[in-house]
Amino acid sequence: MHDTFLLKRISESLNEICEANKIIKVHKLRIITNPNSHIYKENLYEHLKEANSELVGDWTDIIIFKEDIEALTAIIDSIEGVKIAQ
Repeated sequence: MHDTFLLKRISESLNEICEANKIIKVHKLRIITNPNSHIYKENLYEHLKEANSELVGDWTDIIIFKEDIEALTAIIDSIEGVKIAQ
């Protein structure tokens, strides 16, 4: 249940960051979670693909690092992608 909330928050934060930085496609996403988290590449990818289909797709590589951070927390470590041409 808590990981469902965390998946939702990651999705919302990814949207906000990409909007603020004019990123239209995410090619690489690095996330840090607690070692006890049930957030894995597969379930995060499926959630993001459903919730953020324009940003995330077959072209997206998701990397999850497990580090000693607070439980029920995720850190978006980095995002690489395509920006809107200015």
